[in-house]
Amino acid sequence: MKSTFGAMERGEYKVAHFDPKRDRAFHLAIVLGQGPSACVAHDLETGEPQLLVWAPGVEVLTSPSVPLHPRSVTYVALPEWSTLVPDGALDPTKSAQHLALVHGKLPVAQVRDEPVKTLSATCLFAHDERHEAAVLDRFPNARALPLQAVLVRGAQMRSTAAPVLLMHRGADRVDIALASGQRLLLSNSYLARTAEDVLYFCLLAAEIAGITPAEVKLRTGGTHLLQLERDLLERYFKDHAPAIPSTWPNIPTSLGPMDRWMAAFDQFACVS
Repeated sequence: MKSTFGAMERGEYKVAHFDPKRDRAFHLAIVLGQGPSACVAHDLETGEPQLLVWAPGVEVLTSPSVPLHPRSVTYVALPEWSTLVPDGALDPTKSAQHLALVHGKLPVAQVRDEPVKTLSATCLFAHDERHEAAVLDRFPNARALPLQAVLVRGAQMRSTAAPVLLMHRGADRVDIALASGQRLLLSNSYLARTAEDVLYFCLLAAEIAGITPAEVKLRTGGTHLLQLERDLLERYFKDHAPAIPSTWPNIPTSLGPMDRWMAAFDQFACVS
């Protein structure tokens, strides 16, 4: 395996028995955006992640290791503008207005919706569409997922035993979902340019939910999460760990933190 993870360029890791030619055997999850992008292939029978490929932008789609005919494909495109709306308050004819109330002026983009059944709500979202044509050209049946819905599901699944704050660090913001007993307590996105911003908004989320940093499990990741930010969060949160542990056998250290690609890994829980 050739890896240049530290340079944020390209590389891959796969289990020994991975075969990209297996027909309709995988779910392929893609995260595209703002520099580094990745694909993760999960075996649909076992749920095992068998392939991780990363590269700049849409170049990740051209890797010969990407399954030729996956059964299903989802993707998260960044940056994203999204909000959760209770089903009873949703007016489908005013989706753009709902988003504009939260984010102000929006880019010219299609507003989509993704049901979040566990909340009886709908996630309205718009994303950077520059890469979308490349995804749909390669996989015409690919379905867009909002990062916010992926994080909500990820926080719920991780919070069965204790409250969990799940944080994704993007290029210029943090997205946070906080859940306890699989009940969502908070979901929001914040502009964050510095490590201090990242810490502040994690502490703020816990405070809004009425949970102290000592009581919540902080699980972090994201395409732009820096070691400096990890170290700072470690000083304030008693239980801080990567959202995606490095569990593959004989995983090379050159691969770097697996939680960098949590937006790809966690998509599987939204479709399985």
